[in-house]
Amino acid sequence: GKEKEDLNEEIYPIQSSRKTRIRGGLTFISQGITNNETQFGGDGGDASLSIDLIFESELRQNGLLIVRGDFMRGDGLTRHPVLFSGGVNADIEDFKANGTLEKNPDAFHLIEALYEQTWQGERFRFSFGQIDLTSYFDQNEFANSETFQFISPLFVNNAAIGWGGDVNGYGPGLIFHAHPVKAFELNAGLFEGDGNYENVFNQPFWIVEVEYERHGGFEGHYRFIYWSNETGHPEILNPAAVNTRNRGFSISFDQALSERFGVWSRFGLQDGKVSKFDHHVSLGLQIKNPFGRTDDVLGLAFGTTWISDAYHEKQAELDQNEYAAEIYYNVRASNGLHISPDLQYIANPGGNGHIGPITVYGVRAQLQF
Repeated sequence: GKEKEDLNEEIYPIQSSRKTRIRGGLTFISQGITNNETQFGGDGGDASLSIDLIFESELRQNGLLIVRGDFMRGDGLTRHPVLFSGGVNADIEDFKANGTLEKNPDAFHLIEALYEQTWQGERFRFSFGQIDLTSYFDQNEFANSETFQFISPLFVNNAAIGWGGDVNGYGPGLIFHAHPVKAFELNAGLFEGDGNYENVFNQPFWIVEVEYERHGGFEGHYRFIYWSNETGHPEILNPAAVNTRNRGFSISFDQALSERFGVWSRFGLQDGKVSKFDHHVSLGLQIKNPFGRTDDVLGLAFGTTWISDAYHEKQAELDQNEYAAEIYYNVRASNGLHISPDLQYIANPGGNGHIGPITVYGVRAQLQF
């Protein structure tokens, strides 16, 4: 899982000094599914557990070493039709063992190992090493953490960004960050396209993001992204054409409306010649302190993913856009411990209008230490 400190809680690290800190989190997610056809596993439930560890150490003036990894058990809920989002639990990761893709093998997984150097009071930053791309791009205040906010991958990051790196978006790369004036930020990154450390940067993934920060009144962030994945993608209608790049554009925002209410949205566009879907839109609402409970958070989201013309032409039975909705209620049980009931509803899974809608219910427990 991608462990992030959220909700401005005071968490006590395992080990902390002026220059070194170790922190982490434990996330348990249990989910069940209803109205699921027998061919996809039928109704039932499954769970997953992840322990994230983050080590940070100052190495020299304005320099920081970051190492992040996790241990995972359980595949989570996989008994569902094929989904454009890939699944219903964003805390689940895929790994390759002996060349075979598998879920959560029992081992320590290195997510990030990078060095950051800042200049001029953090106005400029350069980072390089093993990087989780989604930790630096496509951020969102209200929809970006599967351990505290939405569990569905569809509402954690933009589904229509063809991330480089490995299947999880992890890999070698470098990032340049500039914050020259208060209202604007620039992030630019260059990464290995498939994350396997072979023929590095021959077919890279590169991304540029410009962010406008709204100050005065209630805070908001507006992001504009252009990206290109140069790794060879086979065209859906012409599989022999294997060197086609995938590229796209996305915009997103999060805007606080008051001390309690905030709204967010994402839009993404990618090349339909090499992608099963080419457009994605999601939007949602966050409510703090619902029902008079000061530290609780309620989140609602809705998303639509458009099947590409090429994929529809090749798979004629896939003739619909996929629709998804999610609601969670994050209860602060104690300092560092949060319990979140969660409900997801998905119609036309994977663009297949011949499959009935499915409902995924679950609960998440998240402990920071």
